[in-house]
Amino acid sequence: MKTAVCGSGPGAMAIAAHLAEAGRSTTIVDRPEFASNVAAISARGGVEARSGWWGARVLPVEATHDVIGTVADADLVVISVPASAHETWVSEVARLLRAGATLLFMGEGSGSLVARRVLLDADRPDLLVGETNCLPMIARAAGPGVVVGEKKTGGVLIAAIPSPRTAELLGLVSDVWPLLETAGSVFETALVNYDAIDIVPVAIANAATIEGRRGGMLLWGEGATPSVVRLVEALDAELFALRGALGGTDPRRYRDFLIAQGLAPDVGDLYAVMRAGGITRSVRPSGGPEDLVARLDLEVPWSLVLASSIGEAVGLATPVIDGLIDVAGTMLARDVRAEGRTLTTLGLGGLDADRLRAYAAGDPFSS
Repeated sequence: MKTAVCGSGPGAMAIAAHLAEAGRSTTIVDRPEFASNVAAISARGGVEARSGWWGARVLPVEATHDVIGTVADADLVVISVPASAHETWVSEVARLLRAGATLLFMGEGSGSLVARRVLLDADRPDLLVGETNCLPMIARAAGPGVVVGEKKTGGVLIAAIPSPRTAELLGLVSDVWPLLETAGSVFETALVNYDAIDIVPVAIANAATIEGRRGGMLLWGEGATPSVVRLVEALDAELFALRGALGGTDPRRYRDFLIAQGLAPDVGDLYAVMRAGGITRSVRPSGGPEDLVARLDLEVPWSLVLASSIGEAVGLATPVIDGLIDVAGTMLARDVRAEGRTLTTLGLGGLDADRLRAYAAGDPFSS
């Protein structure tokens, strides 16, 4: 199976390394503005992956700027870029996908909803499209062409649109990532966004430290105090209610997903679990306004704003989500609602819960 991985950041490199390790012919493709990333991978003859499960190895991955040739020749196209770049990549990739190809978003949810709208407009509803709610590994860049990562043990959800094709999608990649678990729909993968849940509330509550202390901060080790964790739980509760309104049946909350991913032991309530988990040792940059922007810039407009619009559509109040959006917008001095992703920007404005569920199941006329 020929696979194209769009993007060259740490997530994309780790994905490509896993695919290559599983024997897939894999090519990373990215835009000319990321020339240094592509050149470093090409110079090494692949991605240098460092981890506890295989040490340091260079996995055979090609790298190129030839989007047209790479995507048109691929059986599987994986897009692993920030959510803010989904539209740009979809607009280019959608016209290149050959008949029978599969498009998979990995990293954050809702990208498949962007692609579904474009493919329906192009009269290509037959193409298999799906997404995961997060990366199937912890990935950090360690230099151009080098990624440090560890595999997760579970808690990574995958869904197709239409949802009855999820098992088909899973079958294409389960040999690479056997930890993947099926979700009820792409709305579930979009709403189970771990970075939105555990970064946004902690960053807002610790904004002064993030902006004022130079040298780095233990974002969760220092910042996830009992009161802040209560805010995390309140946000998670609203997202959980939205999942249920759209037909989600997975009973797990953020605490349970932390444990399922292998990131923390099962030792009690969410505060105890977070304190016992490895995330408390994760150092994040601090010392200036740009460090706060980095914590809020993606998850607020591209995840929480979408969740807020879902709440309005299904008739559920989301005061915590809305409050975090408003506070983040004030801190960033930006109208994050206007710039973010909503049901309306996805072509789904005006749909109620029943019609949204039907759309995720494959009924294009629900939109």
